[in-house]
Amino acid sequence: MFKTAFWERFLERTALLRKYVLRYRRLMFFGMVMLVLVDLLEILPPILLKKAVDSVVDLKPYAELVKFAGIYFSVLLAQGVCRWGWRVFLMRSSMLAGRDLRGDFAEHLFGLPASFYDKNRVGDLMSLANSDVESIRQFLGPGLLTFADALFYLATVPVAMYWLSPELTLLALIPIPFIPYLVWKLEGAIHDRYKASQDQFSELSAMAQENLNGIRVVKAFARESTQTARFRSLGEEYVRLNLRLARVQSSFGPLMDFFASVGIVLLLWFGGKHVTTGVVTLGTFVAFQRYIQKMIWPMMALGFAASFYQRSLASSARMQDIFRQKTNILPPSAPKLPVAGGRGRIEVRDLTFAFPGTATPVLRNVSFTIEPGTRAAFVGKIGSGKSALLSLIPRIYPAPPGTIFVDGIAVEDWDLDALRAQIGFVSQEVFLFSDTVYENLGFGVHGKSVDELESTVVAAARLAAVDEDLRALPGGYSTLLGERGVNLSGGQKQRVSLARAIAPSPSILVLDDALSAVDVKTEEAILSGLRKRPGKNTELIAAHRISTVKEADQIFVLDQGAIVETGTHAALVKRKGIYAQFFEEQRLKEDLESYMKKMDDRLGIEPADAVADGGKPA
Repeated sequence: MFKTAFWERFLERTALLRKYVLRYRRLMFFGMVMLVLVDLLEILPPILLKKAVDSVVDLKPYAELVKFAGIYFSVLLAQGVCRWGWRVFLMRSSMLAGRDLRGDFAEHLFGLPASFYDKNRVGDLMSLANSDVESIRQFLGPGLLTFADALFYLATVPVAMYWLSPELTLLALIPIPFIPYLVWKLEGAIHDRYKASQDQFSELSAMAQENLNGIRVVKAFARESTQTARFRSLGEEYVRLNLRLARVQSSFGPLMDFFASVGIVLLLWFGGKHVTTGVVTLGTFVAFQRYIQKMIWPMMALGFAASFYQRSLASSARMQDIFRQKTNILPPSAPKLPVAGGRGRIEVRDLTFAFPGTATPVLRNVSFTIEPGTRAAFVGKIGSGKSALLSLIPRIYPAPPGTIFVDGIAVEDWDLDALRAQIGFVSQEVFLFSDTVYENLGFGVHGKSVDELESTVVAAARLAAVDEDLRALPGGYSTLLGERGVNLSGGQKQRVSLARAIAPSPSILVLDDALSAVDVKTEEAILSGLRKRPGKNTELIAAHRISTVKEADQIFVLDQGAIVETGTHAALVKRKGIYAQFFEEQRLKEDLESYMKKMDDRLGIEPADAVADGGKPA
């Protein structure tokens, strides 16, 4: 029973390691063959040395020494070739395995749902993709190498020693039984301490990533010294944990060296007497010394291999936790596509939704229909469910089956790539890649020539009222953007994101508060342009500003996850409900801002932070 449980636990812990060992088993096999040849050849030099010493003692002809020297040189040459061979095969296999593991990990991350990223920090995932992958690769290369090398040495060198003198072999190998016990005691400590070290490294990476992404917030609140102190504290703890690990790892070498030295002491003590009494020859004694020196390496190698193995197990366990995470957005067994292609009709039937891992619904009994080519707007207080509703249409989060339909087909029955190709999505959180403006704009466009892509990108930028701003940049459309588009203003980033969503000509355009950083004049120009463009698609707009939604064909007012009012702008204002209250509050706010501006102009006061022309600093 114990053996079965131990074996099952071993198979579970090593599943990830075995996967990549099997994938490159051919390269590893050839590498191991070369390694075995090196170790077999390693037996010969002490034997040749024995024969050479005995020939000198016996006053044999000089030609015999030359012969042994020639054989010795040939053995060293053959070993050099084989050592080159195992390095090529084994190190190549470990590099390829590391590449594949990192690629498989990235592919798995891209396939996980948005809810996974709501709970896991980017810094932790970066630590896994770098440090932990490298730990596993190190085991698949140097780790397996040292372990196999140690086993071959222990299987061959003692045999050669026993052939020379059984009695001296037993004396020299007395310390050997203590080594497995030592390895067993230390490997558990290495595993636990390395896992703690890696967990701390994840904390360090996460904090670095968050603070560098939020560096402007840190500077704005003058928190540099505080954050530096926190980072230093995490770094000091990481150093402490690594030193704690190093104390265990560094004890392997000295302990192994000590046990090997005990063997040499025993050989000198008893072996010297055998030489003087003629039981063994001087050559045999010299050969034994060489063999015992060679036994130091496998003893140390076992320690190194155990360290590599335990570190890889700790990293493997951390990575398997991520690999076990499954997407909750499953592809249909038989994907469906609309007969006439994408048109943009959306129907929602009695939708109630709660975010994964939570029990409280953010949407309750929502039902509506939006016909192709119309503009529908969603308004409501913060937390009313607007963003949640819009994120369900492209299946960023999974909606309950049979509640959302696009062109008559339930979204869960669509091929996911085909569904999202129909939808241009601009979220509240603007994200641009650290690439050229042109590459960002063409990110979602596929299957077009260079000229067609260029004209498509420019047309989309004009519709988003950002073409002139982009041409004014130092490199125009070829300008390289900083991280998250840091060298653009807030309004420019929103309009670039809008242009990126328009460029693929989707049948549905979703704008989730995507014009909040754009001034009203530019917003009107964009919305008017979207109305007039050829092949106009269905538009879904969530916004807080009434000016953004007042021209919509349908306006849905949400409150606490339910649709409480529906109609056009004029009809909803007349109804004197929640929408009319929003409208009145914004009108009063605009009147107050206009009055304050007039007073500032009359008194000659300059605005503290004027922003004009679609978000560009004035």
